[in-house]
Amino acid sequence: MSTELAQVGSSLVCRDVEYPFRWYDAWGPNVVKYRMNTAACPTDDTTGMPTEFVNTLVGASTFAHTDVAGGGVLLTAEALENDGVKLQLGDELGGAGESVSFAARYPTYFGVKLQINDVDQTDFLAGFCITDTTCLDGTTDGLYFRSVDESAVVNFVLEQGSAETVTAVATMTDATDIVLEFLYSSGNVYVYANNVLMATIADSDANFCNDELLRLTFEFLSGAAAANTCIIKKLSFIQLQD
Repeated sequence: MSTELAQVGSSLVCRDVEYPFRWYDAWGPNVVKYRMNTAACPTDDTTGMPTEFVNTLVGASTFAHTDVAGGGVLLTAEALENDGVKLQLGDELGGAGESVSFAARYPTYFGVKLQINDVDQTDFLAGFCITDTTCLDGTTDGLYFRSVDESAVVNFVLEQGSAETVTAVATMTDATDIVLEFLYSSGNVYVYANNVLMATIADSDANFCNDELLRLTFEFLSGAAAANTCIIKKLSFIQLQD
């Protein structure tokens, strides 16, 4: 892997040379960014839950670090259907954490690398949503990846006012890493799975969410009476708000 620095607006972006849609970091006057420290994500001493997020636990589901190269966060759903873990960036002590906007053509990168033990008996959502305790079932606005139980297909979803534009972009395999990314640039959302461009969607789409502030969101639920698991190996975003 090699990197390069590129000027994007008034910001400096560190990106991959071979895959320039993949942004690693950025610096500038109006950069909003987050990268999960999967090797040592800060957690509460009592609950064990990550303090960078507002957490919603369904049942006796858990969040923990696990032994993988580079670090990983292990989400384990209690062995009941629709039990699991939802994380929205913004600490428990206050503030909604809604920091991402598509009201203007702000260049934006999002990336997640994950692995699920049983891909067609689980649900997950990763991307940006409004503040909601049940994003998989109830969010009304966002840009995100989603997969639901009884299917291994990953869809990319644009949602505004509960209306969706849904595009299939990948098919997962049990206990196998998948990398899902998108780059919003110059009026288009470019969606990638495992380094391959899978979709290009214009921001003129009626369901492109440009009227709500959003927050980084990850949700994982079991789709069966089994203690299914998800390992997050990477979760990050960068938005240049200038």
